[in-house]
Amino acid sequence: MKKLLVTLTVSEGKRLIAKGLLALDEVQTALKDGYLCVTLGTTSSYLVEEILGEYDRTRHIAGLTVAKGMSVLAKEMRAFDAIFHKGEYVKGKKVVDVIDKMGPDDVIIKSANALDSNMVPLVMLASKTGGTVGSFIGAAAAKNILLVMPVGLEKCIPVAYEDIAGRFGMDDWDYTIGMPAGIISVPEGIPFTEIEALETLFGVEVIPIAAGGVNGAEGAITLFIEGDDEDIEKAYEFLRDLKGESPFPPIDGVMQDFW
Repeated sequence: MKKLLVTLTVSEGKRLIAKGLLALDEVQTALKDGYLCVTLGTTSSYLVEEILGEYDRTRHIAGLTVAKGMSVLAKEMRAFDAIFHKGEYVKGKKVVDVIDKMGPDDVIIKSANALDSNMVPLVMLASKTGGTVGSFIGAAAAKNILLVMPVGLEKCIPVAYEDIAGRFGMDDWDYTIGMPAGIISVPEGIPFTEIEALETLFGVEVIPIAAGGVNGAEGAITLFIEGDDEDIEKAYEFLRDLKGESPFPPIDGVMQDFW
């Protein structure tokens, strides 16, 4: 057994998660034989780029957090969800447009905004009708459609959803610096972090051991990785190549009404 230490920036983590998602058997099966639906989100945008080769990630966004606070991308700037049916990219559709055709062998990818202390994915809601997750969650549960939720480890929060549930909604705030929002837990969703990505790609054990940094490493995660000699060597070469992933590109069309 060998040990590997690595620090990943947020953008490197997003790229790793995308490559891990694409290597999942369930995702490969859905992409080849059924529906793979990749909803809007910065982390999930990397998966679309991995599949298509070229993709404008800056338009694969609905809600987002920027330095000023929480916001949304103007509707006219947003792409549709990325829908793939039997390997073909179906343009101009959303999950809600195809969910009646989907079943338990299909997959929905929905980025999460946080992981609570129980590793349950959480999604911020800035829409009065529940946004993207509100449009499909009931049908997905009813039809046993696999919901995978990519989320970087920098989004782990040290509280359980139960500690904040019911304490606020998007109309409850007295003051906000950024867009007002509510929150929902999605226990049906399977969280997929840098840990699951490395486990999927290399069969190694992964433990986060430090977080944060400066000079571009803000939000970074430092990982202890252990595995068989050959697996660690492959992971090491892979991660060396992964290092240097550019930060997420500047985004045009971020709504300014909330500051």
